[in-house]
Amino acid sequence: MITGFCGGFTTFSTFAAENYSLLQNQNYIVLISYVLLSIILGIIAVILGFQAASN
Repeated sequence: MITGFCGGFTTFSTFAAENYSLLQNQNYIVLISYVLLSIILGIIAVILGFQAASN
């Protein structure tokens, strides 16, 4: 459980750092695309994971 928590924490901090870098470089289109695609694809991956586990 601790490994999962720490792993998720570092993954999110990397995601936030990349977003901040894009914001500093004024890459707004890439920033918005990256955030939206990350969230949407993450949700799709969870749905597919649940479907695969239930079969």
